[in-house]
Amino acid sequence: MNERYLRIKSELTKKLSPKILKIRDDSALHATHGNVKKEDKETHFYIKIASTVFNNKSKIDMHKLVYKILKAEFSRGLHALELELNDVEK
Repeated sequence: MNERYLRIKSELTKKLSPKILKIRDDSALHATHGNVKKEDKETHFYIKIASTVFNNKSKIDMHKLVYKILKAEFSRGLHALELELNDVEK
């Protein structure tokens, strides 16, 4: 696994205690995007999370929370996330 993947997994696990956490690096699928340099790595991720932290939150608020948790990664070269977020019964 690569460094960004491990940091993302660690932060999401720490902050959301997810029941489900799946992370996939989709960077190779986006390598030809105009604003992604050839040497850039770990720029695009698909993330699926189910967490009780999301209970009683709207989808927008769930997304905002994940983006807030991963804010530092965007300043380090993370370009985009594809998120599948769900609450779970306690």
